Amino acid sequence: MRVNTQVKPGFFWKAGRQYIALSEVPRMLNLTASEVADAVALGELQIERVSGCKVVSTAALFDYIGMKEGKK
Repeated sequence: MRVNTQVKPGFFWKAGRQYIALSEVPRMLNLTASEVADAVALGELQIERVSGCKVVSTAALFDYIGMKEGKK
């Protein structure tokens, strides 16, 4: 009997850099999806594609968090 476990994309590695799926960013940063969409539209978060999935590098997330903390 084969057990099917759901695999949810989340973290990716590409060329030695770690990425997180764009759909997981709001949950990880405790933001709304519209806040993340606004950050992408304003160019505050740069997205890339890995195997057809939109992802954000973890380095870019740390930069975004630092920028967001600096505004407070």
